[in-house]
Formats: sequence, C-alpha cells, structure tokens
Amino acid sequence: MAKKSGDTNYNTNLASEYLMMSLLSRAGKDAYLSLGNKKGVDIIIKTKKGAICVLEVKGVNKNDDWLIGNKGILPSLPNMFYALVGFEGKISDVVAPAKFYLIPSEVLNKEGEFKKSKNEKTIYLSHKYIRDNYHEYLNTFASLEFYLENN
Repeated sequence: MAKKSGDTNYNTNLASEYLMMSLLSRAGKDAYLSLGNKKGVDIIIKTKKGAICVLEVKGVNKNDDWLIGNKGILPSLPNMFYALVGFEGKISDVVAPAKFYLIPSEVLNKEGEFKKSKNEKTIYLSHKYIRDNYHEYLNTFASLEFYLENN
C-alpha cells in the first residue's frame, strides 16, 4: 500500500482549519468549526458582547500563494478575518511548526494587497508580499483580540 501524505490541497486546508481551531481553543476563545464541503465560512467566533466574528482559513504547504476564490473579489466584512497558514513544505513533519497570519479582511481588501489572475476571476494573496508586509500579524491573535473585546 502506498504511503499517504498530507501534501494535498484538501489535507492542507483541513489541517489548517484544525490547527486554527486548536490554537483558538488553547487561547480560550469561544470558537466553532463549520463543517461541510460547501460552507461559507470556516470558523465562527463569539465576541465578548455575543456578536459573531468569522474566520476564513487558507492553507498552503509550501511558499505558494494563498488562493482566496474565483469570483473576482476578495470577500471582506468588518467582522471577517483571514487566517493564512503556511507549513513551509513540512506538512508531513508533525513536529515542524506551522506559521499563520491572522489579518482583518478589510485590511487585505485594498488596492494592491491582493492579486487577480489573468482571467480577472481568481483572487490570491502573494506569500512573499504577506511575509514582507504583514509582520505584525504573524503568529499572533492581537488583531482578533482587539475585535473580540470591542464588538
């Protein structure tokens, strides 16, 4: 029997969602994983005042760009965050740490922050651009904490 690998798009995305759920749980957040193949949101988090915040999780194994969608827009709401997870090519190495950027969607939904493919439909975030310009969002819940405390 062939050895199975975590290095598939489906497994990478699933591992990314469960990683974020684990981290949110460890941080004491009131978070809920959305299940299903055609869900509209990955994780729902309750704020201190009982409102909801949504987390869209995108994962890549290597330093590939994060694919956001194919509708020509980067979905963005005041209560929406993107968790951009990267496994640095080591998804099968369970002791290798993953990194994540937790960024408010409205921060990313500005001219030049995301790219469109030639067909003007596929939206993606450049791994290099995020790495070079979003240091303050690397491996921290700071922006999410601020939102949860104030909404």
